Amino acid sequence: MKKSVIVLIALLLAVTPVFAQGAKESAAASDDMPYKGQTLTISMWGYNMDLLEKNIIKPFEEKYGVTVVTESGNNADRFTKMVARKANPLVDVALFAGSWSYKAMEEGIIQPYDPSKLTNLSAIMETAQDPLGGNYAIGYTIQHLGLFYRTDKVAPITSWRDLTRDDLKGVLSIPGITTTYGPMLIYMLSEAWAGDFDATDVGWEKIEEMAPALVTAYNSSSVLNTLVSQEEVYAAPYSSFAWGTIKGTGLPVESVIPEEGLVGSFSMISVAAGTKHEELAHLYIDHLLSYEVQLAEAMDLVDSPARTDITLPAEVAENLTYGEELISQLHFFDHKAMAEVQEEWIDRWNAIFSK
Repeated sequence: MKKSVIVLIALLLAVTPVFAQGAKESAAASDDMPYKGQTLTISMWGYNMDLLEKNIIKPFEEKYGVTVVTESGNNADRFTKMVARKANPLVDVALFAGSWSYKAMEEGIIQPYDPSKLTNLSAIMETAQDPLGGNYAIGYTIQHLGLFYRTDKVAPITSWRDLTRDDLKGVLSIPGITTTYGPMLIYMLSEAWAGDFDATDVGWEKIEEMAPALVTAYNSSSVLNTLVSQEEVYAAPYSSFAWGTIKGTGLPVESVIPEEGLVGSFSMISVAAGTKHEELAHLYIDHLLSYEVQLAEAMDLVDSPARTDITLPAEVAENLTYGEELISQLHFFDHKAMAEVQEEWIDRWNAIFSK
């Protein structure tokens, strides 16, 4: 045997324990991060995505060694995509507004969550823990639809009736019917003008009256933000999660609690039906409900906390759906009832706005 071959064998024998030790370390790392290398796909809204990445997505990826892929868009578009792919689902976790979550449950594109896998579930508001029944969804944030106006441009707004005022013609925007709050606006107008949330024909009459004079019916809060910053809109119903951005324009805007109250709602999160990453989906939901994430989202004025153990500074709290006084003014509407009239109301809306 040549000397060089003998030396090579000796070297290999010497380094074998090192290789073995490296393999053990790799296995240990894998045990600590059993989901490492996996991909979790989430259907969600794209608003405030930079802050959602910072507060939720990146910390989750780093903690579990996974990649999060997002499919963003409004409720209607994302719902339609998930239904179309029902036989071969791509989404693992789905976020929808209340009535859309109910439709997702009916359509079978979300599945019940397992409460035993969620360590943070008991820390959130009891009404948010299972708002649809059957453990199909969790309200991870509470929010509201309020009214704001430019204090230097229009007279104070004190009622939902004020949306039909002459001085708001050409400077008013309202949420579209396929948005989270579009259908609820009908209820509030009905209450304001008829004293009855269920007198919805009255609400529809007011929509038809306002339609020709609107700047637009916005289909996302980012569109409303642009219209406000460009000084095209002086008043509008707004989603509370957008208030920080509206105030950030530096324009003289003021939010109000109208005499009829505000619309309240939960944004909901669910395990997508047919997910191949059920354990990881539960971990993501639990992560979203954690104290750290809920506090970070609140401090950045993204989402109001659903947890009951979070205390916020006054300067932050005043911009969110937070505090006994405001929450006592919220009206919550039946998701099933809204889902049942959804298609009819979309057709009715389109008929008005196509004139």
